[in-house]
Amino acid sequence: MRKVLLTTTARWGTVSYRKSGDFPGRAIILVHGAVGDSRLFRYQLRHFGTRCKTIALDLPGHGPSFNGTDHTLDDFIGAIEDVMKAENIPSCVLIGHSMGGGVCLEAYRRGLTGLAGMVLVSTSSVLPVSPVLVDILRRDDMDALAELIVGAVFSKKTDLLIGFAKKGLYEMSRTVIKNDVDICLRMDYAGMLGDIRVPVLAVANSGDMVISCEMTASLAGGIPGSRFVKFDDPGHVPFFENPGAFNAAVDAFLKDNSLIE
Repeated sequence: MRKVLLTTTARWGTVSYRKSGDFPGRAIILVHGAVGDSRLFRYQLRHFGTRCKTIALDLPGHGPSFNGTDHTLDDFIGAIEDVMKAENIPSCVLIGHSMGGGVCLEAYRRGLTGLAGMVLVSTSSVLPVSPVLVDILRRDDMDALAELIVGAVFSKKTDLLIGFAKKGLYEMSRTVIKNDVDICLRMDYAGMLGDIRVPVLAVANSGDMVISCEMTASLAGGIPGSRFVKFDDPGHVPFFENPGAFNAAVDAFLKDNSLIE
């Protein structure tokens, strides 16, 4: 299935996104985490795009969506709404990773029109931010930041991967990185979990060093009727490093809840 990179007008400027499949009806919208972008969802675009419109956003301030402004959580929610409008999406399942999971919970809290279900990946109701990360940002040490991110996020720590991470971080505005951290620090959805009334799947790796598996399990435990899937793997990005198992778990969730045919 061919993937295309598109842009649409948003209330803050423009937002870019990758799209696979152009089916009518309910869509899947993928929301990346802090200091990330839509490229991490290549395997999900390829897999789910064969039967439903599948969109991976570049949140404001990230990837080609960057336009020099200080992005906010309001901008993140607005980008989802604007892409849904541009693509004529009446209903969606949000799949959010890490900070993106918090974005999904915020979208639910704000009553996003057409939100039918959520897949919350390697995330929590309150996002932990390492004091080491805060210190690295204070010192503006991009080499240390790249090594910290690769070491904590990915299980395969190759020189090539570190090189790509450094290149991406150096191309990203320091303000964008710091804004992401500030947004994460302000996210707290513990008080609303019991009121969630759409199907929810939570997914985590047992060896996640960024947001512990126990925190994701606790998130799932607080949401009525939710499902929790744990992979016995290291790393913070199960959808990228173990796409076959991840996609199968999401397929089962979508089928069992009649979300996507």
